[in-house]
Amino acid sequence: MYRSQIDQVRRTTSDFEARAAAILAADRRATALAGSAAAQALVPEALGRHGRAEAIVLAQLRPAFFVTPTGIDTTDAVEADPRLLALVTGNEALLHAASQGVGRIDLLHHPSLPYAGTGFLIDDTLAVTNRHVALVCAERSRSGNRMRPGRFGSPMEARMEYHGFSGTDSRLQAEVTQVLYLARDDEPDFALLRVAPRDGALPLQLLGVPPLDDRRPAVAVIGYPAEDGSRNDPDLMDALFRGRYGVKRLAPGFVSDYSRDAPVLMADYSSLGGNSGSPVVALEDGRVLGLHFAGRFMDANHAVTADVIEAARRAVLTRMPGTALPAPEAPVSASAGFAGRNGFDPEFLGPGDLSVPLPGLGPWQAAPVSDAADGVLRYRNFSVIQSATRRLALLTAVNIDGAQARRLKRRGSWRLDGRLDPAHQIGNELYLRNALDRGHLVRRRDPGWGPEAAEAEGDTFHYTNSAPQHEDLNQKDWLGLEDYILDAAETRGFRVSVLTGPVFRDTDRRLRTQPGAEDVPIPEEFWKIAVMVHAGTGRLSATGYVLSQGRMIRPLVESAFVYGSYRTYQLPIARIAAETGLDFGPLLAADPLGAAQGEATLAEVAHVIDGADSLVLSPR
Repeated sequence: MYRSQIDQVRRTTSDFEARAAAILAADRRATALAGSAAAQALVPEALGRHGRAEAIVLAQLRPAFFVTPTGIDTTDAVEADPRLLALVTGNEALLHAASQGVGRIDLLHHPSLPYAGTGFLIDDTLAVTNRHVALVCAERSRSGNRMRPGRFGSPMEARMEYHGFSGTDSRLQAEVTQVLYLARDDEPDFALLRVAPRDGALPLQLLGVPPLDDRRPAVAVIGYPAEDGSRNDPDLMDALFRGRYGVKRLAPGFVSDYSRDAPVLMADYSSLGGNSGSPVVALEDGRVLGLHFAGRFMDANHAVTADVIEAARRAVLTRMPGTALPAPEAPVSASAGFAGRNGFDPEFLGPGDLSVPLPGLGPWQAAPVSDAADGVLRYRNFSVIQSATRRLALLTAVNIDGAQARRLKRRGSWRLDGRLDPAHQIGNELYLRNALDRGHLVRRRDPGWGPEAAEAEGDTFHYTNSAPQHEDLNQKDWLGLEDYILDAAETRGFRVSVLTGPVFRDTDRRLRTQPGAEDVPIPEEFWKIAVMVHAGTGRLSATGYVLSQGRMIRPLVESAFVYGSYRTYQLPIARIAAETGLDFGPLLAADPLGAAQGEATLAEVAHVIDGADSLVLSPR
């Protein structure tokens, strides 16, 4: 751990000494003009011992930008670290979108305070803040949590003010209707609030796993810093925050440390008291890494890691039906916007014997598509066939060109497809207040190649490409299959065509309490078929996989199978065809496991994938 915040800045700022010398030289001149001898002590070597010098250097490198109605103002602020400034300006639209779900917790009937701190949305009607912020206006009682008595005998009230911009009077408020959870004193410092929905205030995305290994990512705290002169140097505070407090700001910095013994990360952004309850977001993608809960001005800042908040969010929404109000209607992509989409190309790997046709649907029926008589939804570099009865994709098909792949930042919001009737698709109402995640069937980056890579990745954020998957689903090897195959020596030209879909069964269960989605059975398993041209033979090689808890491979095991964690298995495509009812045509003959039937052992017919070396891409 760093000894102090000045040590953090010294190690993460390449031209630290030059900046420090210039700043201190200017300060010495100004102080000498005032007749002070103290300036003689302010030399670069003393930076670690003089608090004022430390604060001055940080004031130049860790600004607090104003968030405006249309963006982030990086002009009216002290000097910023060039790396941080580049990330803020380069990702301004993404960061500004994240700020829209951050609100000031305004108080009514409090004896003295106009607001308690900051909070932010983590679901449509669920907000998180600090326990110590919520306790300003709420308290525990035998019957649950309640608002404290306020002035004139009226209970206090709280509002989430999502605007609060400097220099404007615009307002966007939502009532705090219930204090759902107050963490105990021995728990991380957070509280969960139920708030009324408001258009224009969108939930932030939480990073659901511990945020750090050896990385020190660039972050920003977004909130409403309050004047806090009793604990900070008033002159320095006014210089850094331009004398304006209680307004929405974004203050960038770097994560300096992460405790593996406690769910806490430390960062060097600038903060004040009103930042309590603020999100600490990654400057790279706007996802929440932590919940700010404490900090000493220009010394250290602390945040509860986002995986803790994500676990609490799921627990509250799962165990308390009705916690969140019904989801607002999902945005819809207009039919005309898909003009010119190429869709999946069967001859991507080659014509004739190298062609990969879409599977025959067997007993299944495709949902009608307004601009395609064949029922195929064509997106950039991939296609989807939507089930007419299940409101989910029956199958997807994508062409992947590894040689032209482009790594783009994750950008996209989930939308419905205007080419389908709403009765044949399901939006966010399927994923509220439960442990289901939106799982990309076509991976976000798989179609992201060529000049329309960004358009292709954006297309993957349609609910037609989403499948409900449990939060505990272990997808490391499942999601890595395409990479394993692209990197395999047997793959010619870094090109792969991939078919994916759920395994639909009559026994799939429905969610008992899920307004708007009660008719959607949840699939328990998923299949995938990867097709390439074998570099050695010049022929198609097609391999099949399932993400399963064991049901599909149970008939292959002599003894009773004990259900356990989800694993990824490779098994014959014929087995997938039998389970799904789909007709994979010529791919059956291209399967290196195609002959492994009859008296074959489990190891020969279905085996666990635990890395690239586990794949069987050639006949044995």
